[in-house]
Amino acid sequence: MKFATYLINLDRAVERREFMEAQLQRLGLEYTRVPAVLGTDLDEPIDGFDETGFKIRTGKHRNPGEIGCYFSHLNVLEAFLESDQEFALVLEDDAQLPDKLPGLLGAAMAHRDHWDLLRLSSSREGEYRPIVDLDKMHQLVINLKVLKNTAAYFINRRAAAACLEHLRPMRLPYDVALDRDWTMNFRTACIIPFPVKLSDHEGQIAKAPRVRLFRSTTFHLFHLLDRVRRRRWREQIFQAVKLQADPSP
Repeated sequence: MKFATYLINLDRAVERREFMEAQLQRLGLEYTRVPAVLGTDLDEPIDGFDETGFKIRTGKHRNPGEIGCYFSHLNVLEAFLESDQEFALVLEDDAQLPDKLPGLLGAAMAHRDHWDLLRLSSSREGEYRPIVDLDKMHQLVINLKVLKNTAAYFINRRAAAACLEHLRPMRLPYDVALDRDWTMNFRTACIIPFPVKLSDHEGQIAKAPRVRLFRSTTFHLFHLLDRVRRRRWREQIFQAVKLQADPSP
């Protein structure tokens, strides 16, 4: 089954673009490059960004790099929904792609009834509920804990449409917002071990200064509630997968 591939890349990041192009050519993946949004170029006030909501939820001041990243991913999802493809592989330009990636995605698509979004990379480890083996080394799983980074993910049209409906305005970094699938009524799964790693390119998003008042109050409450809601939602998804696999009482 075919799928669309999208690469997010700043116009000025030529070295990163060449790095990704070489990998995609090696894998035989045709792709569409989507120019990344440069947050510092956006007019003030930034349309689609809720600054107060962002501070309350993150305990941080605004970060132009995070804003540009967020808008870039939404642009990719819009482009995907304008295509006729059922799935899209979304890549940032610091992703290291393994040779077996197309095969793993093909194996995961054979179990597409169990997921809408497939996370392929994370800088954190999760807590997993196994669904099925994809090969001798990799499993399709439901993760119960928060994941960080969006260097690579695989998404269907249902989840892309839900993201575009619910993720405006921006009130969180994109990886955090994407991980709140219960708010958008779709199912997230992962391939573990995560097949996509981060390259050693220097990061393009600087850390934002913290807002001490919100960091010590609303930030912790928000994420505590999210941990509870995430676990509850994904346990329900896992139980539904088990019932689908074995419907006997």
